[in-house]
Amino acid sequence: MNFHSFEFAAFFILVYILYLHLGHRAQNRMLLVASYVFYSAWDWRFLGLILLSTITDYFCSHAIQNSDIARIRKAYLWLSIIVNLSILGFFKYFHFFVDNFIDFFALFGLQLHAPLWQIILPVGISFYTFQTISYTIDVYRKQVKPAPQFLDYALYVSFFPQLVAGPIERGQRLLPQILQPRTIRREQVTEGLFLIYWGLFKKIFIADNIGAYLQAIGDPAAPGVENGGLVLVYAYAFLFQIYCDFSAYSDIARGTAKLMGFELMINFRSPLFAPNFQEVWNRWHISLTTWIRDYLYYPLALTPIRGKNLEPRLIVIITFLIMGLWHGASWNFILWGLYCGVLLALYATWSAKTRRFMYQITGRKAQLLILLSMMLTFNAGAFGILLFRANSFEQLGSWVYHLFFNFSINLEMLELFFRVILHALPLLIFDALMYKKQDIQDLFYYPIILRYAFFYLTLYLMVVHGAQSSAFIYFQF
Repeated sequence: MNFHSFEFAAFFILVYILYLHLGHRAQNRMLLVASYVFYSAWDWRFLGLILLSTITDYFCSHAIQNSDIARIRKAYLWLSIIVNLSILGFFKYFHFFVDNFIDFFALFGLQLHAPLWQIILPVGISFYTFQTISYTIDVYRKQVKPAPQFLDYALYVSFFPQLVAGPIERGQRLLPQILQPRTIRREQVTEGLFLIYWGLFKKIFIADNIGAYLQAIGDPAAPGVENGGLVLVYAYAFLFQIYCDFSAYSDIARGTAKLMGFELMINFRSPLFAPNFQEVWNRWHISLTTWIRDYLYYPLALTPIRGKNLEPRLIVIITFLIMGLWHGASWNFILWGLYCGVLLALYATWSAKTRRFMYQITGRKAQLLILLSMMLTFNAGAFGILLFRANSFEQLGSWVYHLFFNFSINLEMLELFFRVILHALPLLIFDALMYKKQDIQDLFYYPIILRYAFFYLTLYLMVVHGAQSSAFIYFQF
């Protein structure tokens, strides 16, 4: 049940009408049923996995809360983590580790055979698993109290707007909104409708159109094409596509939640205009990067190994390797995580040595330097997206070779570049306006003629030139 489908529109209208006519407790129970119906539309069989995680963490969180013995508290914490990671590991990484295990022994002439199991990846499992783990850890750290009612906690785990692809919420943020009666303010409705509209535009007009161009081109370094310039524009195009596709889901999730009085966290803040790679990760998939920071980076930084703390830059590389693996059971994701971690470590080293010098640059020189930094960062991100996109090391090697050693400009490259920029232009304008803003309400104070012009133009583009709908890219993670 995609957010941009008529089925979801009918589903949400029905849910919303019921929601507005119910009291607080009945609202929560109805939303829980609606969330399970929503997830069942993908595959009802995997409801058992959500229920297993929910029951485990509800039981463990109360056991942790009710005990003052450190050993027992830690045992229940590890029980929660092990159960959740075991479910995630089996369904997401079983074939990856088995296949690599077999390949390793094949190097020594030993032929092993993989089990003939067809394991289907449950949609959204990476997102709700991290959400449940963070809840139990927060209870253990005494940063949040366990949900008193099982059904309220079940809603926290399965809340349908953000269940399948985030944002990854925390118990400290979402649980109080579930437990307390909600009032729907006028500005929430305005913001919610705008976020839904803007998310639909990014998905239908930008992401899906660019995706259609990429599909038509196929492999930009395939025999008969073999053009590095096309590889470069291909990287730009996929970067725009995945950003618009994923941020569109987050916007629609936040918008539908706002209409019901919930506030989900912002997941993107104009990352394409970031002047350095550290700023990119402060603005891209914020719910995941802050999760990695709070539950992986900080514990590793504060845990001495043989009496010494790990080097911070090494911890960054380790955590981004894990982040890469979180995205998928494939070596290209691990390589992408390593690439991002190394870039961040290098930037940390460089900025520490040049910060005083950079502060001395002012005026036009500073503006030019920021512009150059933005261009360099964008291209570094575009190269990284090739690692993210590649299906094999051979394909990645071919892309890199043509990009650096067989670069040329032709009409096909220029046509793709023009089409990508044309479709991305509304996004670039919007993100430029929002780069330093914290609240989308600021947009509603622009002159009315500009607001109506923006609305009618984007509506025309979405309705007349929108592409055929496709599933959101991050459903596969």
